Amino acid sequence: MRDPLLDELADLFRTDAPPPVFVPRPTGLIPMEPVQEPVRGPSRQLVFHAGGGRLYLQLDPGRLTGVLDEASGSVEVRTPHSVEVLRPDAEGWFRADVPAGPACVTVPGLGLTTGWFVA
Repeated sequence: MRDPLLDELADLFRTDAPPPVFVPRPTGLIPMEPVQEPVRGPSRQLVFHAGGGRLYLQLDPGRLTGVLDEASGSVEVRTPHSVEVLRPDAEGWFRADVPAGPACVTVPGLGLTTGWFVA
């Protein structure tokens, strides 16, 4: 015989719907190749081949810092909800505030993207 209290508790949880999941959309750009060699520095550093140079990214809580060897155009920092267009400085450095969750960095001038990663 089932306990009516357990049935009542089960009914409470039956109507709960999971929260919506934000799915990153494809960027339509070619994925960059990650650098296949050890990288010195913190574990939250990502390095990609970008054109004739490299793209270096450092992820800190809420902050993304990067440097692009070929600072010839703009860089886009994308999340499922937004796109931030940045122009690297003369040395190729750029910074962006990023929320926790999926993000990607694209270099539209080269037609390349890092692909989605967790910030």
